[in-house]
Amino acid sequence: MGVRESRIAVEGQSPLTVSPMPRRPAPKSGDVLVSRPTARADVYGISVIPSKAHIVSARYQDAMETVDELARGLAVDGWYTCDHTHFARVARHRR
Repeated sequence: MGVRESRIAVEGQSPLTVSPMPRRPAPKSGDVLVSRPTARADVYGISVIPSKAHIVSARYQDAMETVDELARGLAVDGWYTCDHTHFARVARHRR
């Protein structure tokens, strides 16, 4: 299915093409992800997408430092999520 562009016409003017909404940046395969599986505990799982978490950190600051180090070493981006729906890029090292 292709991307459909909407056209808007105002009386007396030619139609304007409206671009679809821009896509939010999201993690790609190979990126490093730090996630907080539950809101009740300060436990952060760190993984390389699409693998399961293989490093666990008990403090937010430690998790952010680890994701940055891993992302730098792998030359990828690092991401944070607490719900696996919304993602925040916390490290940018993709070449």
